[in-house]
Amino acid sequence: MENKEKGGGRVQSVARAFALLEAVGRTPEGIRLSDAAAEVGLSPSTAHNLMATLESLGYVAQPASGGAYVLTARLGEVARSGTAGDEGLRDRYRPVIEKLAAESRETCYLAVPGVYDYLYLDGIDSPHPFKLTAPVGGRDLMLGSAIGHVLLAFRPEAAGRVAARDPEGWDRWRSKVELARKQGYALDLEEAVSGLCCLAVPVREGESVPAAIGIAGPTSRLSEERMHELAGLVRDALIIR
Repeated sequence: MENKEKGGGRVQSVARAFALLEAVGRTPEGIRLSDAAAEVGLSPSTAHNLMATLESLGYVAQPASGGAYVLTARLGEVARSGTAGDEGLRDRYRPVIEKLAAESRETCYLAVPGVYDYLYLDGIDSPHPFKLTAPVGGRDLMLGSAIGHVLLAFRPEAAGRVAARDPEGWDRWRSKVELARKQGYALDLEEAVSGLCCLAVPVREGESVPAAIGIAGPTSRLSEERMHELAGLVRDALIIR
């Protein structure tokens, strides 16, 4: 039987889970389980079970074993799903995508982060016969792609979450994420797919990075020098948007 509180029919376990979630959300640097339990008035065992459930559902993560818990991007994903959130991003950056597609004549796309992956939100295909088709509505993992690396570079909570989930993959690609953070954009020079080059630039709105814009095409048209030029083109287009 469900454990309901008096005067309103609230399910106690649900209320406690949300209290823990809010406690984690109030501490961006993360909060240890014992501190979260004390803050919301729960026993350690109850808090552990609820936090484990929240973690299994993808709402919180524990980057280091036995360490602090942090919020993931899952809440943002739920908030955006089926609402004006993604539509708003698409509407705001569609003109940028159109401009970049016309000037570069390569496939351009807008992507938004998930918990461990990202979603292709919008895109325009290159007019060339030989091209990459923007997989709008599709998803790819963060590690191993220019879009993923630039999102990880400028979303530290996502980087911690991915590193904890896939330490081997993180060790392999960490230098690429760090380089993206240093230069302000990410390049994929045939590292994910032979014959294909991609670049990605973060979309900044205030202090947040809710998305990234990418350009991709064959190496026959996209030399490393050209990729750096296009990265500058994307950054300029975002500045004057």
